[in-house]
Amino acid sequence: MYRSRVLKNYLVLALVTATSLVPVAPLASIIYTALVEGGRVLLELGFRFLVELPPTPLSPTGGIAPALVGSVVASTLALLIAVPPSFILAYFVTEFPKHPVSKVCEVVVRSFMGVPSIVISMFVYYVLVVPTGTQSVLAGSVALSLVALPYAYVYFTSAFRSVPSSIREAAMALGMSRLRALVHVYVGLLRRPLTTGILVTYLRAFGDTAPLLFTMGFLTGTVFAGLLQPGNALPLLIFVYALSPYEVFHRVAWGATLVLLTIYLALFTATRSLVRGVKL
Repeated sequence: MYRSRVLKNYLVLALVTATSLVPVAPLASIIYTALVEGGRVLLELGFRFLVELPPTPLSPTGGIAPALVGSVVASTLALLIAVPPSFILAYFVTEFPKHPVSKVCEVVVRSFMGVPSIVISMFVYYVLVVPTGTQSVLAGSVALSLVALPYAYVYFTSAFRSVPSSIREAAMALGMSRLRALVHVYVGLLRRPLTTGILVTYLRAFGDTAPLLFTMGFLTGTVFAGLLQPGNALPLLIFVYALSPYEVFHRVAWGATLVLLTIYLALFTATRSLVRGVKL
């Protein structure tokens, strides 16, 4: 009887372990392949890979400068567009939870998270790209901001709801208005979770491809042409070059994948360290 129970325990443990490895294995395979293939490209070109223009089909090598600069500019601009309204909405909803407008905002913004990002890309295409007659970094930034805004809202809402009622009551007892309480009490108290929300929003914008398909364009001839001109981005470059039949494009795509993965993991690690440091 005892041996039977021990055997069943080991079988269940093995089954649970195998089941846990199923979702981990593809991720580990992707990271390993990116490290091997992308690392080979980075070791060959070094820093030049980050500052050179993308190759032509007949070029032996090339870089990712337009995509790297475009990703930073578009994601930063998307962050500047998405954070202020999401911050204001989150504070309004948490301060006036029973207000009809708050209930509508809560439903609409959270439902917006379920909208496919490719649909947002098509929407921005018809609203910005068609009237202006060109794809642009600005259009890509707007598309990214619409995708990232609900995530910022969710994090900011969670942060404001974590403020103890005793602190809210103390601020009101001192005669503070809601705005003064926000500026002088809540922002300082919630600096870590709010910063975490901003980083998560930036991560969402930095790594997304679909919002840029119809909006950003694909700039390769120069590093940066301006906000109202076509640009490039790391996820977009990886997507386009991975579908290309040329070997040099595949090598650049692998190198860009490793760069994107490194940036993403660095920001994710910073986010996790902030989450562990949250104290109220």
